[in-house]
Amino acid sequence: MTVRTRALVITLIVIDAMLAFGASRMPWFPGDLEIARAIQHFVPMPIQSAQFITASANKPWCFVLLAATVAVVWAMYGWREAMAAVPIFFALWLLGIWLSPLIAQPRPTADMINVVGHPKGYAFPSIFGLIYGATFGYLGVLALVRPRTTARVAVAIVALLFLLEGIDARVVLGAHWPSDLLASYLFAVTLIIAVPPFAKDA
Repeated sequence: MTVRTRALVITLIVIDAMLAFGASRMPWFPGDLEIARAIQHFVPMPIQSAQFITASANKPWCFVLLAATVAVVWAMYGWREAMAAVPIFFALWLLGIWLSPLIAQPRPTADMINVVGHPKGYAFPSIFGLIYGATFGYLGVLALVRPRTTARVAVAIVALLFLLEGIDARVVLGAHWPSDLLASYLFAVTLIIAVPPFAKDA
């Protein structure tokens, strides 16, 4: 790992820790309420579509996302990069399961924004966001770090679009604040650029 990459990773870890601490002390971050209402009003998504996207990060479909990520990365970059996706996926998933009850940030309520159904558990971090960060985020980071072909640039753009759709879907359902998703994506990026074979390229 280069000195520059080490400094970047340390900086991101500090930011991640500050976000986690803030989430443990506040029910939502400044701006979350206004941004969530704006997304629900100006970037509406059909409830069925939002629920479909949400389901893609649940078992067993999250493993399909992982398998597809491994297949795409193997085809474009090789087996080392493809195999690295597996521990990153499970590390982020377990991080969410462990960290969520420790922080215990409440989910949005129907008196603040529109909430579909009765989402269970806590808001921060978003396990959905961690799963999407470990799959689409992984593809995006890799494509951005090594943008040597038009196809790889296209992969980065597609990955970004899916990440944005993930934010839209979860906020439309009222299951998370925007900061929950963004912070979860940042956690994913931190881990991705910290491990081989990406550390040398970041």
